[in-house]
Amino acid sequence: MKYTSEHTFYQPSSLTFTPRKRRYTANLLFVEDGVVFVRLGKADIPVHSGQGFWLPFECLHALTITPNTRVHQLAISPRVTQKLPTQVGHIEVSPLLVASLCALLTSGYQPSSSAQARRLQAVALDQVSLMTPSQTLDRQTQSLADCVTRAQTGQPPANAEQHYQLQALTQLTMEDLHEYFIVRQLRAALKSGQTLTKAATNIGIAHAQAESLYARYTDTFEA
Repeated sequence: MKYTSEHTFYQPSSLTFTPRKRRYTANLLFVEDGVVFVRLGKADIPVHSGQGFWLPFECLHALTITPNTRVHQLAISPRVTQKLPTQVGHIEVSPLLVASLCALLTSGYQPSSSAQARRLQAVALDQVSLMTPSQTLDRQTQSLADCVTRAQTGQPPANAEQHYQLQALTQLTMEDLHEYFIVRQLRAALKSGQTLTKAATNIGIAHAQAESLYARYTDTFEA
């Protein structure tokens, strides 16, 4: 990493998974639109539109980025001199930080290595140093987290309110979520060297369903 911080913007058209590993950088995520699931241990923590999430140095994690989600990532080098949060969790994103991240996409701050972009990233970094991450989920995010847990086991929403909350926050259905997690399991099994038939059997789905998923999510499986 050449500089002390690096801004990256993602807007994948297909379902995207990042590898689960420790990263030497600290990372700020800001979801402009859509939803990202941060996998910490066995939990998938939702970060939806308008929310930020902090991942400190050496934090073991993986991301599930749903299709067409707009997410900013500010990766921060261990060389920084500012004192940064050491706890993982959701953060309250200030208007100044949001404006800084969004401005980095505009032509006036390209390329990202330009002097103008570096100054703006310094502003964002200063805002990061003031954050206090929280592991306590607000009511909406907790409802979404409950949906994630239920979707992973193929259960419907607990009630109608939970169903509408999911759609309002993410524009997704429980069926979408359930399918995304099946794709993740199937992809992991294939990456480990299993055949499609064996992978399907091990995760408990029919071979025909595995073939259908592979055909519809080819870009995801081959990434």
